[in-house]
Amino acid sequence: MSRLIGILVLYVLMFLAWIGVGFFLLLAPVRFGKVLHDSFGLLPEVSQDNRGKKAILRLIGLALVAFAVRFALGALALIRQG
Repeated sequence: MSRLIGILVLYVLMFLAWIGVGFFLLLAPVRFGKVLHDSFGLLPEVSQDNRGKKAILRLIGLALVAFAVRFALGALALIRQG
């Protein structure tokens, strides 16, 4: 039973991480872009005027949220099946 709880906790944490990062990208793309730029240097710095960069980050956030929802629905289907 404890292994099952450990696996369940792992999947819940992954789901919450994908949802959290996805919503952070949707709601604050400028701040997320600045965090990525300042911490890792992955992206050019995002400012308020960069509509294209903000749109791309929001699309990535939407994709993460959609993936998390699909993940949750797949897990529910497996639980109902078994």
